[in-house]
Amino acid sequence: MHRSGTSALGGVINALGAAGPKTPLPSHIANPRGFFESAPLTLAHDELLAVAGSSWHDWRQLNQQRINSEATEPYRQKIKQLLIDEFGDEPLIVIKDPRTCRFVPFMSSILDEMNVSPVALLPIRNPLEVAYSLHRRDKIAPPKSLLLWLRHVLEAEYHSRHMPRYILSYEGFLADWRKHMERAAEKTGVVWPAQPDHSDVKVEQFLTTDLYHERSTLEDMRNHPDVTSLVRETYQILTTIAAGDEDDGLLAQLDVMRTRFDEACETFSAAMATEESAVAQLRGELSARGTETEQIRQENSKLASFLEQQSVTVRGLTAERDALLRDRDWIVNERDALLTSRSWRLTAPLRQIRRLFARG
Repeated sequence: MHRSGTSALGGVINALGAAGPKTPLPSHIANPRGFFESAPLTLAHDELLAVAGSSWHDWRQLNQQRINSEATEPYRQKIKQLLIDEFGDEPLIVIKDPRTCRFVPFMSSILDEMNVSPVALLPIRNPLEVAYSLHRRDKIAPPKSLLLWLRHVLEAEYHSRHMPRYILSYEGFLADWRKHMERAAEKTGVVWPAQPDHSDVKVEQFLTTDLYHERSTLEDMRNHPDVTSLVRETYQILTTIAAGDEDDGLLAQLDVMRTRFDEACETFSAAMATEESAVAQLRGELSARGTETEQIRQENSKLASFLEQQSVTVRGLTAERDALLRDRDWIVNERDALLTSRSWRLTAPLRQIRRLFARG
């Protein structure tokens, strides 16, 4: 449902026998055990959102006219083909990408064309933990991260109501994954194909709490100044559903939350868009300055290397010159010693006779 929390669920589902993508996103320092998203699908989803005037880190409501326009038709076909390429004819697949929370109807229509019956597993994580995680990894400010959490969970919950689904607590899932996977199978009708013993070993190797970096209590969330009442109430309703069963009253409360959020977005999104545009421009300028700084650093490094090479060459030539000077001095000394020697004086007449015969 959002970037923090779905990797663990995706890993367990894959261990239970659901086919993952052929080309998953590579591991990252933020998640060394992998993300379980399909790399080409993720790129296609980003392109789709861009054509619709949005992005993965946009907290506003997606424009349904733009997402369903002729401009997005090529991406519909591209995503459909990528699903075929990534998963083939596997009977049970896991499609994990938080971006799809924003366009569930669009994705559902593609799966319907492929005769694929979707089910939804929606992990609900403490929104403050999500905000901390996004800040650590992407440097996104907590207020914006909380808006992203709201947009993703509200859209995913609302547009998955027609599917068999299971809403679960992320924290509870880490504590007892077997219970939640059994419950997920019961609620959705999915039959996990892997053998229990084999799957248990794979899951235990993958699912540990050592990567559960960001932790926050309910009290922390209640007292945090960036957590609004809308976030707190939405999380409370969703955790109530996760702890029991859905009912019309709880879903109606979520409808109220979604309406409130959309109205607030409509009121403030234009002003926020201006501010975010200014921030994006400043970040772009900062990035450009960083690029220039790196270029200057590389040029300085090359210059220092060149000067060092020249210095080495000069030192070598100096040493060679000094050696030649020493050889010259030695030869001069040897010559002077020879010229002043007794044998040299005694053989002087012979040298004169040799010169005379040479002239003749």
